[in-house]
Amino acid sequence: MIRLPDWEARLHAYMAALDGAVFAWGELDCALFAAGAVEAMTGIDPAAAYRGRYTTAIGSARALRRYGAGSLAETISADFPERPIGHARRGDLVMVDGMVGVCIGTDAIFIGEQDGAAGLVRYPRAEWARCWGVG
Repeated sequence: MIRLPDWEARLHAYMAALDGAVFAWGELDCALFAAGAVEAMTGIDPAAAYRGRYTTAIGSARALRRYGAGSLAETISADFPERPIGHARRGDLVMVDGMVGVCIGTDAIFIGEQDGAAGLVRYPRAEWARCWGVG
């Protein structure tokens, strides 16, 4: 997948539209959030096969086994090259505690809950476990 020439503006618009959004399995969970960011940057939805196929955590795991490579990390690795965390670029995918989010510089944005607040949350680079390049 190649990033579109205006990927930065598209990614910003995608994130801005989700301000105040709430995590929901199968609608806006971490994987679909990250896939939406990839689609905004590239025009290609890497989660098209998963959308509308689950509504629970168990359903998500089943969908990853049925349509993906088994787990979230393995499925991402099948579609995107892994790179060292120190080489992460804005727009790349990163993982923290089994969740996938999007690098925005020294932080990454995830959909979830942090300190009792739901919506888009940030995790610093020091907490990232893995990174995959997008485009």
